[in-house]
Amino acid sequence: MKNTVLALLLVSFTFVAQAQTNFPLKDLESFCAKNANDFETAMLSADYSIQSKVSNQVTKVYWSDKDGANGKKYIITRTQAPHATIAIEFSTTDKKYYLDFKAGLTKSGYKFVKEENKKVNGIETVWYNFSNGKFQIAVASWTADVAWFGVQIHP
Repeated sequence: MKNTVLALLLVSFTFVAQAQTNFPLKDLESFCAKNANDFETAMLSADYSIQSKVSNQVTKVYWSDKDGANGKKYIITRTQAPHATIAIEFSTTDKKYYLDFKAGLTKSGYKFVKEENKKVNGIETVWYNFSNGKFQIAVASWTADVAWFGVQIHP
């Protein structure tokens, strides 16, 4: 019995240690108010690392340090051109997160605005746009190497 409990704890710990951070709506909203320095601190604290080779002066790209669902690294970017508003985009392969996130939008006061077609890495994708008056959010799913789910937010 003792060995069974120990084995279950070890398996549970291994799963938790491998899990990657998904960002709830409130976190994504708060990221829009952070300057680049504070955003970097938040990402490093959440086990994400800057990807200098794919970042530039306007867009900073962070990948999760650990693999998430489907063995892929989650991606979060912060884009801010001079004299423009901040935009945050989060991409994950966690379908449950995506479905829960979408369901939570209306509960949090967001209203559906429209859908629009955009390409993501050359793949035609339908984005569903929501607004609560303060923030604009677009969500989408697409399949490349695996199923991906994205959230874009900006004031």
